[in-house]
Amino acid sequence: MKRLNPLTSPSIALAAALAVTAAVTALLSDEPGRAIAYLAAGPAMSSLAFGNVLESAAKLTIAGLAAALAFRAGSFNLGGEGQALFGGITAAALALAFPSLPRHIAPFIAVLVGITAGAALGAVSGGLRARWGVDELISTFLISAAVLPVGQVLLGGPMKDVGSYLIAAPPLPGAYRIAAWWPPSRLGVPVVWAIAAASGATVFLRSTHKGYEWRLKGANEVFARYGGIRTGRIAVASMAASGGLYGLAGTAALLDSGQAVQGFTSGLGWDGLAVALIAGSRPELIVPAALAYAWLIHGTRAAMMHTGFSFALSGIVQAVIFLFVTTRLLTGRGRSA
Repeated sequence: MKRLNPLTSPSIALAAALAVTAAVTALLSDEPGRAIAYLAAGPAMSSLAFGNVLESAAKLTIAGLAAALAFRAGSFNLGGEGQALFGGITAAALALAFPSLPRHIAPFIAVLVGITAGAALGAVSGGLRARWGVDELISTFLISAAVLPVGQVLLGGPMKDVGSYLIAAPPLPGAYRIAAWWPPSRLGVPVVWAIAAASGATVFLRSTHKGYEWRLKGANEVFARYGGIRTGRIAVASMAASGGLYGLAGTAALLDSGQAVQGFTSGLGWDGLAVALIAGSRPELIVPAALAYAWLIHGTRAAMMHTGFSFALSGIVQAVIFLFVTTRLLTGRGRSA
């Protein structure tokens, strides 16, 4: 009987990471007791904080699904940062170009444009893989690395709000603003998008013939090809779906903030990878994984605001979590067919 590495369990890997986090905090923080208390309970100490945790978790759910879908189809999308930014900036450009669209359809058109923009970038890498065998890990990373500075140039140049000291586009027209459901937090309709996307991805992978083909390709591409599955088409479709979800996450970040400011999508790509790894690339576990990761992020922020918890220490905490879940991927492959 095969002996399992204990780090192949998501809950055990996360618990071990949290234990190491508590130990590091106790050793390095000036106020370890208060710091750990704010790490654990800070995100629930006010309705504002808790609403913002849920809002962050919604975007992380969408980004985590983007990474997970690529994983399950045997691909690795390292271009999430660029795809999210491209989706968000494209949606912002649409809003500024057409400020008078009817209020009841404007946000949905912006969302559609953002998804399409992200999907286009993902599909390019999928097409390169299918046609010439180009490693999508390399192509997604390089395309993202090219998109990120272009986005900064646009926000600092052609799209810049001349009346602002920020590197940012003008605020979105009123028709594109989405109402907050739980003021003063930013929680709003993106949480519905996240739940719908997670449910749809779970049903697709677990209950459809195409989803089975995706999972089979991810488990063994050579076997899938010999079985008559068109793995090239799956490479393009899965990368397009992954890029589209990243574009949706970037558009959600834009609509939540109401303005494309430099860095408004920063971290969505890498955080999406972390969430997918915590969940073992299983769509049905993405929502709780995103909630746990969002809680960690907001907990470290609360600890920084109220104690002597340094920014560097918060980075160590998140690095410990990522280290343990990555170890899970390397030892247990982090996914099941």
